[in-house]
Amino acid sequence: MSMKTLLLSLVVFVSLLAPYQMYADTGIGIQFGHPGTVGMSLRFDNIPIGAAWRFGNSGYLHTTVDVWLLKENLAEHLDWYLGPGVDLGIGDPFLLAARVPVGLQWFPAERIEVFGQLAPGLQIINKSAFYFAGAIGIRYIL
Repeated sequence: MSMKTLLLSLVVFVSLLAPYQMYADTGIGIQFGHPGTVGMSLRFDNIPIGAAWRFGNSGYLHTTVDVWLLKENLAEHLDWYLGPGVDLGIGDPFLLAARVPVGLQWFPAERIEVFGQLAPGLQIINKSAFYFAGAIGIRYIL
């Protein structure tokens, strides 16, 4: 299965899981960080989804899905968020981790969102270990 097919399948699957009215703000963009190197970022209101490809000898796909339970305004055009999520690593080795990202969103212009987050957690499949990830990115709000 190609990476494009896998990413498209993930987007379609997640889109079908929840009712449309739940997604007041939908955004699409790009993210950089760990795990992964560069990837796609989607946000359906308070549910961000990331899919990042880590380049290297074997390649590795990380997909993350989070649910922001807290989202508060810090200042004009600046918000912070916190909520549980999961990271699924597809490759060798397979990875499943529970995570709790905390991040900032900055809205420098209408329909533009710049974000950064740190996501500590616990790897639960392949081995049990503390997990740490982070990402920065930009999304266009549709």
